[in-house]
Amino acid sequence: MKQFNKILVLFVLLSTLSVDNTYSQSFTERIGAESNGYNPLSLRKVHESYLMWKKTLWRRVDLKEKQNKPFFARNREISKIIIEAVERGVLIPYNSDSVNDSNVMSREEFVENIQQVDEEIEEEDGFGFDLDDPFAGFEEDDPFAEEEVVEETGPVFIPNREFSIFEIKEDLYFDRVHSRIYFDIQAITMYLPGDSFYNPAGFEKPIASFRFIDLYNLFKSMPRDAIWYNENNIAQHKNLGDAFLLRLFKGIIVKIANAD
Repeated sequence: MKQFNKILVLFVLLSTLSVDNTYSQSFTERIGAESNGYNPLSLRKVHESYLMWKKTLWRRVDLKEKQNKPFFARNREISKIIIEAVERGVLIPYNSDSVNDSNVMSREEFVENIQQVDEEIEEEDGFGFDLDDPFAGFEEDDPFAEEEVVEETGPVFIPNREFSIFEIKEDLYFDRVHSRIYFDIQAITMYLPGDSFYNPAGFEKPIASFRFIDLYNLFKSMPRDAIWYNENNIAQHKNLGDAFLLRLFKGIIVKIANAD
């Protein structure tokens, strides 16, 4: 009789486990088909059900400030690394910091954004010649003159060190399971400063946005070039990806997600 009771209890337990397993599989198939609950832009895989509180922040980072200069070391500027990566086709630029598939920027458009704009002011009165000298527009060709060779010049690109303003979009949230606060960078936007000689507009011009997870993978694949230059100890340079995670930059909050 006791052996029969043991067999009955074991049968009930196995039945319960099988039911729970079937339910969990169906729940995963039903919910996981659309979203697995993790942010694809995040390096830290924290499930959305763990988030107790969340806020989105934007920070303006001036790489010419003393604290940010290690990101902008001569010949190892972060802007140079990003531009060369886009030109090689290993980094995808986006039109805005939403960085979704509908916002992808073409390489041609990116190259156009980093070119110098020539604004030549034509001081003509619309007739093609000066009214004070009506014969100025009728110059005779010299039959003995040598032909002028016109050299075709390519586009003039803005120097890499001119792109010294970056804007960081990040999520600030509290993980209630691990009782921790995280700063989770989502995207980084590169700007041409308004006071730059190459910016006739006079205001900060956005060049392109990039997913931080893409930048992190790019930086980690370039251990010798993508470095945060440690002036105090050159034996302890940091990778740019690690420098962002360690928050070695100085960024001023310029915007917070709100209803306005």
